[in-house]
Amino acid sequence: MKKFILSIIVSWVSITAFSQRGFHLGASGAFNFNMIFPQHNYRTLAPFAEPFVRSSEMDYKATWGGNGGICLGYGFHKNWSLQLEAQYNSTGQKYEDNFVGPAVIPQGTFGAGGDRVNVKRNVRLSYVQIPIMAKFVSTKGYVAKAFVTFGPQFGIRTTAKEEVFIAENFYADTVFSAKEKFNSFDMGFAIQGGVELYANDNLYFDIGLSVYQGFLDINTKKVRYWYSQNDSDYTPSYNFRVGLLAGVHYIIGDGRSDY
Repeated sequence: MKKFILSIIVSWVSITAFSQRGFHLGASGAFNFNMIFPQHNYRTLAPFAEPFVRSSEMDYKATWGGNGGICLGYGFHKNWSLQLEAQYNSTGQKYEDNFVGPAVIPQGTFGAGGDRVNVKRNVRLSYVQIPIMAKFVSTKGYVAKAFVTFGPQFGIRTTAKEEVFIAENFYADTVFSAKEKFNSFDMGFAIQGGVELYANDNLYFDIGLSVYQGFLDINTKKVRYWYSQNDSDYTPSYNFRVGLLAGVHYIIGDGRSDY
């Protein structure tokens, strides 16, 4: 992996040596709708007596987060540039559902008569992410220009937290912590699209949509091994997000390309 990332950086530097348009520096952020899909729901429903409940999935709840960071790019063509970014990303997923009791937790027994018991699960993950993007900007337009960026994105998980509430009571998994459940590395594909709005030849703002799809299972080997040892079906889980993007950038060089 280190050799792969190094080769990308070397290629990026080599290309920029022959560029004509110049560097651009910027900062951007996005307000995101997040998902961890599909869910694996490891041990969340272990306190329930019914086997079919313990293996159930929970309903998804709308989960919001965001990311922000800086970027450095270099234009090697009037339309094309390469862009390296560093971002901090807050993501995760909320779940909530009601299941047939009983459920036995340290605080007591709930749903003993077969009543339904409310369960909430909140997974929160944060990453330092490094997208390596190709960027295309249209030469059409003067104040507003359409753009699209796309490329691989690598993520290092910095925090992992999980909260489960059964009948409004906190339930702690005593087998694995959240950090033991979720991998420390993620990789996927990111794409952005929108409009650049120019204040002058060198300063512009962008606004648009940002999408990321993870390619790696975020669950650890410990979780997968537990499923294999307990003869249970296992489903990998992936990070996904879509959000509204906004940023500000400055071109060091000739500035915008026109018709």
